[in-house]
Amino acid sequence: MVEKFTFELHAPKINHKKIVLVKDEVELRNHVVLKLLAYVLFYDPELKVDVSADMHYQPDLIIPGDHGVPKLWIDCGKVTLKKVESLAAKLRHTRVIFVKETERELGIFKKLLEKKVEYFERLEYLAFDAGFVESVANALERTNHFTLYDVMENVIGIALNDQTFESTLFR
Repeated sequence: MVEKFTFELHAPKINHKKIVLVKDEVELRNHVVLKLLAYVLFYDPELKVDVSADMHYQPDLIIPGDHGVPKLWIDCGKVTLKKVESLAAKLRHTRVIFVKETERELGIFKKLLEKKVEYFERLEYLAFDAGFVESVANALERTNHFTLYDVMENVIGIALNDQTFESTLFR
């Protein structure tokens, strides 16, 4: 089922901005939450969600760059090894970040890439506590008030509508 979510955002770099994210039929709400978290955590006025990169592969979030080479490329959730290999080889001057739901999923992903991907060390990663993304996804409504705040170093808090959630950031 296609779902549309509107978020009124408040975060350290964002003050009262609205964003609309659409979940297509094959996408999970968890993926929408990962894109939203990546958007607020890596916010830049040029950051765009779900737009074409004019390449074979498409990112979840991107900051366009000069001559078709993005400044920032973010992929959330499941990503094929072939895609990572291609991005690592082609986007040598681009900041590339992979966002995963859990520390466990991130650990498995990084071990696979270490063995298989050239330029592995240039890539960046982010993941959250087990259950965090799913809890936030379950709390989504059509219209959402979303506030991101720092709890302590490498721990974030989210106020979503009338609920709060916290997670460690794993890199």
